[in-house]
Amino acid sequence: MLKLKKLDALIVLLMFALLPIDMINGIMLRNAIILPITLGQVFKLIIIAVLFFRFFIFNFKLLVTSFLMFLMLLAPTFYQILIHVDASFLFSDIIKVSKYLTPLFSFFFFRDYINRQDAIELKQLFKLVRFSYIILVVNILIKYIGLGYPMYRYGDIGSKGFFYAGNETSALLIILSAILAHSILLTSKRWKFYAFMTFSLVVGISIGSKTGVLGILLLMLLIPIKQSSIRLSSKGLQKLNYKLFAYVPLIGFGAWLALKSSAGYERISYFWNKLDVLTFVFSHRNFFFLDAYKVFKEKYKLMEMFIGVGQTKYEFLNNSKIIEIDIADIFFTYGLMGILLFIFLIEKLLTKSFRFSKIKEYKHTNFVFLMVFILLGISSISGHVFSSGMSAIFIGLLFSLMYLKNYGLAKK
Repeated sequence: MLKLKKLDALIVLLMFALLPIDMINGIMLRNAIILPITLGQVFKLIIIAVLFFRFFIFNFKLLVTSFLMFLMLLAPTFYQILIHVDASFLFSDIIKVSKYLTPLFSFFFFRDYINRQDAIELKQLFKLVRFSYIILVVNILIKYIGLGYPMYRYGDIGSKGFFYAGNETSALLIILSAILAHSILLTSKRWKFYAFMTFSLVVGISIGSKTGVLGILLLMLLIPIKQSSIRLSSKGLQKLNYKLFAYVPLIGFGAWLALKSSAGYERISYFWNKLDVLTFVFSHRNFFFLDAYKVFKEKYKLMEMFIGVGQTKYEFLNNSKIIEIDIADIFFTYGLMGILLFIFLIEKLLTKSFRFSKIKEYKHTNFVFLMVFILLGISSISGHVFSSGMSAIFIGLLFSLMYLKNYGLAKK
């Protein structure tokens, strides 16, 4: 009989290959090797299939829950198939739904994995994060030896290594850096935390995206602030003020110097002088939102307002564009039903982490609570966070850390 531990070990082992496969996928696409389904999509679907198989064998309730959510988000696609008598877009919509739900499926898996495994097996999770961080960082920094691909075609600005989806690298860097930085802060001296985050900041600047820089700066500032430091007591507020006055100017000045010396500074400076503040922050996404909202009011039927129109029709109605703000794209793709599901899942996550924060054994709930808001903030100005194929597995891993009781294993 198949043993649960062996199956879990296989799943984690497959996840080690996620970023290397994405690199190969990027090289193939850049060299115009186009397949009906990309190598990256095939590999991620294999992982989802193995997760479903695990749920089927060992936790059938999770399989039913996951399958029902899959069907719920595919409801607008089935509705469009009935209206247009055309199913040619079914597979592409399945791929998109899988991107949105993979963080949830991986969260289910990692939650169960953490609750079942001992310290030796749990170390594999941190090895997975460290390995993936190294792969990502090497890809970003190889631009300095003339390899890899630029983030932006014009001006040779930024770097995305051999990855094809460059706009997802910033979110992945933030997620992996956050997990590693938190472990360093809990198990090592504080200077190591700042040394690591400074290095990650350099990597974020090398990407050439303001999202990567802003996200790393937020991590550097907020992760060290423990819950005890922000209680509404005079001592706690005084300690918080000291940290803010000490860290914010220093971190901000250092980031400014580094950003000014980067290749992306000229591009950022150009748009800053040309655009208003809101448009600069959202990189024109505020206008994309207004256009999509106009389409929503004029072209969506009542049923489509409730269940959405699916990814293919959403892009068709908006001239092959998406807003790239996750919460807005979810609403216009999956309607009121989709956005309520997203809010419900986020609320459950925040409630659970807040409840666990009252229990001494769970040392990571404050960190998870903080990261939910950071990722929500980043997804609101740059998108490609909760719908990122590269980051999906690691988002589930990040949120599942709230169930980890003993962080001593990371030090071991």
